[in-house]
Amino acid sequence: MQMVKRTIGGFFLLLLFLWLFSPKQELYFLLEKELEKNDIIISNEKFTDKWFGLEISDADIYLKGIKVAQAKQLNLNVFFFYNQLTVDSITTDKGIHNVAPKSIEDITATFTLLKPYKIAIESRGSFGFIEGGAYLNLNKLLLRFNQAKEINSFRKFLKKDAKGLYYEKYYQ
Repeated sequence: MQMVKRTIGGFFLLLLFLWLFSPKQELYFLLEKELEKNDIIISNEKFTDKWFGLEISDADIYLKGIKVAQAKQLNLNVFFFYNQLTVDSITTDKGIHNVAPKSIEDITATFTLLKPYKIAIESRGSFGFIEGGAYLNLNKLLLRFNQAKEINSFRKFLKKDAKGLYYEKYYQ
């Protein structure tokens, strides 16, 4: 019985150490590499390693070589079974206000092993409130605009159904 307790305790201790000392910056660089496939580049960021994740501040966001936004702070929390990326205070460049919102207060993307086929997305900003997700099994991005406001600049990209306005995009 004592051996079983030690084995189980050692296993949980190993998981704890793997979690605390995991290469969190490498996970972020993996995310950057995936975004780079779609010509989205994040640069000039400053890293702060935390016990439970990674904090990134003052990141510039480029789309196809053009600076489109700046994010004040990104928090990447890695809990293996429940991972979350939170982006706070995104301001868009004035040149793209005709197709993008002026500001985004926060975006939260959550991945959990209970739903491994979906990355849940929630956001608040000058456009109102968004809920939706990236469905990995369908290669689909679906965002529902709840409480939509100030969306005239990108309304042409939205569709409407019984639940309201939504944006749907299939990707590869």
